[in-house]
Amino acid sequence: MRQTIRDVSDRAGVSVATVSNVLNAPHLVAPLTRTKVMEAIDALGYRPNRAARSLQARKTQRIGYCLPNPGPQAALDVFFHQLVATATNHGFDLTLFAPRSGQDDLDAYREVIRAGDVDGFVLSETNYADPRVEMLSDLGFPFAAFGQANHPSPFPWVDVDGAAGLAEVVEHLAAKGHRRIALVAWPEGSESGDKRVEGFEQGMAAAELQVDPRLIKRVENGFLGGKTAGAELLDAVDPPTAIVTVQDELGFGAMVAMSERGLKPGADVAVTGFDDTPAAAYVWPGLTTVRQPFDEVAQALVNLLVDRLANPEGSPGSRMLVPRLIVRGSTAGTDR
Repeated sequence: MRQTIRDVSDRAGVSVATVSNVLNAPHLVAPLTRTKVMEAIDALGYRPNRAARSLQARKTQRIGYCLPNPGPQAALDVFFHQLVATATNHGFDLTLFAPRSGQDDLDAYREVIRAGDVDGFVLSETNYADPRVEMLSDLGFPFAAFGQANHPSPFPWVDVDGAAGLAEVVEHLAAKGHRRIALVAWPEGSESGDKRVEGFEQGMAAAELQVDPRLIKRVENGFLGGKTAGAELLDAVDPPTAIVTVQDELGFGAMVAMSERGLKPGADVAVTGFDDTPAAAYVWPGLTTVRQPFDEVAQALVNLLVDRLANPEGSPGSRMLVPRLIVRGSTAGTDR
């Protein structure tokens, strides 16, 4: 027999209105009461009748997410899984979409909005002056973004302090005695990439090390870019003793360039990545990298969006999360 909201209220010892608030406007309910209600929901296996709730509130109980462009996305698996799990906990489904042939991203978002398919969006891979942020802000359509996107109007966002992550990487390498430290980064104009470069420069300054422009390589995403940049750095007259990269795939490419020259990553030249993709723990030696808390990012994004939907006139929230340095064999045994 299907459990009802009355069953939940009876089990939790609260009113039906309180259960409704927990499901639709949790910020209105005290934390202890929310916990009691959620425990009753879990114990009974209650699932809200989305059709009835949509008719009552004129909402779909769906959050939209546009699939990112094809490419290395292993690090986003945890992010995507937590998006689904957190949305489900709030009584929402995650609706996936992508631009159809001949559409650009904005067209795809407009089509979803016109169809009334979702109540709001979660955005990822944001960048400076992101056109999605501008369009949704102008429309007043709810969203929460992974990244700050430097838009003048406030909106809910969650970000990871990439600058702090790279600064910690340089601190780690400098503590091992490295002085000629190279950087493999993306071309200028990437919000997240530029912040990581800033963190590298800050770390070098804190360690009282000079940034050698000849040891800075800017390449596109991925393994091949890392391999090419790594080869150029290692073939230089005065090669670096450590190579910092802004993405794990770049780091993997640099490691292969080392191996092709008879050098052992970690033993002869240190190398680091960023993201802590699953492969980082399985390559040999393991890649020292910066772990982004993708599960926390996804959870915070959905929570901020749900709060925004429940209280559209309130101040949009934001969160800056701190990444964690994961030390593995690619920087072990390279003390200078």
